Amino acid sequence: MRSLTALVVLVALTDAAAQTVYKWVDEDGETHYSQTLPPDRVQQEHAQLDREGRVTAEVARAPTAEERAELAERMRVERDASERDRLQAQQDRLFLAAYPTEEAVTDSIDAQRDVLMAEFSSVDSLIEQARVRLNQSVNQAASMQRSGREVPEHLRNDIARARGNLAELNDRRAELEDEINGLDDLLAEELARFRRLTDTGPKPAESDPAPSDPDDDAGAG
Repeated sequence: MRSLTALVVLVALTDAAAQTVYKWVDEDGETHYSQTLPPDRVQQEHAQLDREGRVTAEVARAPTAEERAELAERMRVERDASERDRLQAQQDRLFLAAYPTEEAVTDSIDAQRDVLMAEFSSVDSLIEQARVRLNQSVNQAASMQRSGREVPEHLRNDIARARGNLAELNDRRAELEDEINGLDDLLAEELARFRRLTDTGPKPAESDPAPSDPDDDAGAG
């Protein structure tokens, strides 16, 4: 009976004028037809019918503010991922242009090692010199104190600067040592990257077929 009533209403509406008829279903599951769409249904799912009762358009429910925010965030993440992929591809092209062979990769790391080792040796020498100067200043101040003389301010300042300089040199020495020790890992990473980009890495070995059972061969004979 309900569907028949709805059909009668639809026919009446379409016969009354050649206007669009709206169809929607409320929260209770009741189907409605009207020539005007209630304001609270504009953002909700509904359909538009012609005077023959055919659906001419279907309007989906408008997303909520939370859904729009979630969609915007997904789009941002996708754009970020696409940008990262583009930059990575650019970096890979530059890497292969700089290192066309595995030997070029190895030579580059060796050159870095030579530079770091040279600086390491220089810092070692500066540390030794700084220790000598500090010891001289400290011994001079100690001698003055033993003789009952006051240590002048400039000498105290020299000692403070020498200690600070020695601490900085020791820090730099430790940094260089870490960088030098990390070059082997860097070389392994760069070689792996080169082989991945050029598809020249070692292929997995094919497993040998299982040996046949001698007893089976004897039985077969």
